[in-house]
Amino acid sequence: MVMLAPEPMESLKLLVHAAADRLLPVRRLLVLAGAGCSADAGIPTFRDDGGWWREYRPEDLATPEAFAQDPELVWTWYRERRSQIRAAQPHGGQRSLALLQKHFYDGQVLVATTNEDDLLERAGIEPVLHLHGSIFDTTCSASCGWPGGKDTGDSMASHRCPCCGAPTRPGSVWYGESLPVGLLDAIQAFDPDGCLVIGSSNIVQPVAGIPIEMALARQPVVEVNPQATPLSDLALHLPGPAAQVLPALVDLLTSATMRDQRRRLS
Repeated sequence: MVMLAPEPMESLKLLVHAAADRLLPVRRLLVLAGAGCSADAGIPTFRDDGGWWREYRPEDLATPEAFAQDPELVWTWYRERRSQIRAAQPHGGQRSLALLQKHFYDGQVLVATTNEDDLLERAGIEPVLHLHGSIFDTTCSASCGWPGGKDTGDSMASHRCPCCGAPTRPGSVWYGESLPVGLLDAIQAFDPDGCLVIGSSNIVQPVAGIPIEMALARQPVVEVNPQATPLSDLALHLPGPAAQVLPALVDLLTSATMRDQRRRLS
């Protein structure tokens, strides 16, 4: 008798169940959300063919040098991105992460993202560690200490810092800049024993090294991404979009059956 290969959707369903089993022993789950997680909500990524302003390279717009050369061009790009993000809504996968954070039985979930948007917060997740800053923050380009923040909206775009007179800039972390102080320390203090990576290219350091190091240390790592990445061979790779895969995975991780299994492992 010839055995037929399972259909793609059935294969993905089996992988989701395997992922839930792999994360079963985890008590401190780190969730790392990348650009692909927001792409499912209609937010284009910077790297793909449908990304922002395709005729520009990242170095043309998202570096201190690019801002110094043409701040108005950079601010125009950021204002357009802010507008599109405000018009977007969190998808079911992002909302399911909020449920996981609240109902991960006998465990904790820490959500960190390299995305600059606020969709995870609007989905109900609290807190969210923004490793690459927030697109809605406005700050001083000279780092004089002006608090800036989200309350300024677009009113301070292309204006001068009210404290020192330097140009204001978006609060995003640009290429060549360090991550905000304390965020990697917060992840280390959380001491995760498992990781769920969603929609990340897994090539931007230092964040990309976190799940790779965990996988090499034989800690459970699950990756949700339609495309293979440098992490895929080390993790359990679920080849599907976050909006489709996450609700099914979270249903399993928060189910009564899973709670019973976790209780027996305790």
